[in-house]
Amino acid sequence: MIKIDKLSIRFGRVRAVDDLSLAIGAGESILLAGANGAGKTTLLRAMAGVLGADRGSIRYSGRRADHRARRKIAYIPASISLYDSMTVKEAARLHGHFFGRSPEWVIDGPAFPPGQRIASMSKGEKTIFFLSLALAAAPEYLFVDDVIHFLDPHLREIFLTSILRPIEEKQLTVILASQSAFEIEGIPERVLVMEKGRIILDESVDMLKQRFVKFYAPEIPPGIPVVFSRQWQNAREIFVYPYLAETHRLQGVEHLSLTEILRAYIGGEYARH
Repeated sequence: MIKIDKLSIRFGRVRAVDDLSLAIGAGESILLAGANGAGKTTLLRAMAGVLGADRGSIRYSGRRADHRARRKIAYIPASISLYDSMTVKEAARLHGHFFGRSPEWVIDGPAFPPGQRIASMSKGEKTIFFLSLALAAAPEYLFVDDVIHFLDPHLREIFLTSILRPIEEKQLTVILASQSAFEIEGIPERVLVMEKGRIILDESVDMLKQRFVKFYAPEIPPGIPVVFSRQWQNAREIFVYPYLAETHRLQGVEHLSLTEILRAYIGGEYARH
């Protein structure tokens, strides 16, 4: 279990993570979403132990994220440049030495020649290579920053299939940061949306889809919890959460995909700021 308590991280005057508290259970698969600058990458870097906090704590099964805890964590950043100067064989050997495990490939994907330089790989190939290294270490936690869009359809299928197996078989805890759920819908069971360093939504995917709706009206009715709205010719498109049918009694509501829901949340942030 991961327990984050009152975590704050600043860069100058900017609060990238602002007094954030969060609990994540073992084996959960989570989508971490939000607009650019919401704090997703900063939070993942802090959880992976590569960035210190100004205040607060992160604990894994009740223990702080020391070097022993970090051996249980695999982190794939959005800017994959680590090991660029090395060959495939050198990077695998170093990674295996750090985690104390042999660098065996555990996913079916592209065959990387041992002498190939990491710097010569495409971003998609690097992502698959680093995922293979990460899973070879048998982590308990996998944190993936916004890398899905680097992958072509073939590599994306390899990536997602490779993640699903340890989720199902080994109770791997996965946090995927992304601004869209189109490529990964079906994997996360819980959604976190960040805005300006805080969590503004923490909901299961099933419940979110039930309680998030869209409808059209000339104006926004009073007493409706609006996430985002915009004008379309003679009517407004209005996104509502949480929608309570017995209370709000709206006509013509539509339930949305997870990608459409996230788009509305991000649109709402830009509209407010």
